[in-house]
Amino acid sequence: MINASYYFRVASYLNANPDELPLFFEKADSLEVFANIFGMLKSGVKARAVKIASRLIIKIARQIADTGYRSGRLVLVRGFVDGTEIELDRSLENYTEEPERGILENIVSYTRHKERKAFVIMLDHSYSMKGIKVILAAITAAAIAQHFKRDYAILAFSNRVTVLKGINDNTGPETVLERLFALELKGDTDMRLALAEGLKQVGEFERKIGLILTDGAWNQGGDPLEVAVSYDKLSVIGFPPAKPDRIRLLAVKGKGDFCFVEDETGIAEAIIRCLS
Repeated sequence: MINASYYFRVASYLNANPDELPLFFEKADSLEVFANIFGMLKSGVKARAVKIASRLIIKIARQIADTGYRSGRLVLVRGFVDGTEIELDRSLENYTEEPERGILENIVSYTRHKERKAFVIMLDHSYSMKGIKVILAAITAAAIAQHFKRDYAILAFSNRVTVLKGINDNTGPETVLERLFALELKGDTDMRLALAEGLKQVGEFERKIGLILTDGAWNQGGDPLEVAVSYDKLSVIGFPPAKPDRIRLLAVKGKGDFCFVEDETGIAEAIIRCLS
């Protein structure tokens, strides 16, 4: 297990040799080490490190995000046009009942209804969310940006909410990550406030989808379960030391998925599951 003295030595070396940052981020464990030395870096070195780390995080996020999915839900319609899929059994049933209408008039097909849906990700940024958990939150935020391209918002919360990207903003993932790393870890956990602000962001859309990342249950602001039910789908990714049984209730009320990630190896699967 790596001890604090190792992180101090790495931070001291990079502060004295900032030109070594690109080489440092080529190492397999660079993001985990970066998360632990972040607060020890000088401001100028930290800014350079954030830019390099952000590029690496976005590269990882691109590998996770599934941008080839077909959006919208299938609905049955009478008739056939290019791009639809014929529902054979229903079409034959119609023809048997009303043969005088002819074959074309009795065809029933599937068409894809494009829902106006929006996604909001809410990242716990209370004091306990430090170390590698910050990197996991950053990877998730970048993956959401790669997946949805538009109509998504990213919020950070503790006992208050910070909008990293509003639903109508054109802010790119690089800027979002810079804003995320610039936040100070502090405060308690008010999930009700975060969920309420998330609903404001996606309120004008037909389908409201949310994802909340946290390492602990709510300890301020009232019961968030009352707000979770207002989402069409609310998923939860939890990290230790959170108690899974309690934060799973958010996903249950929100009709979403729940994943508990013990370390960085599980974050990709958790993101894919919550985006499906």
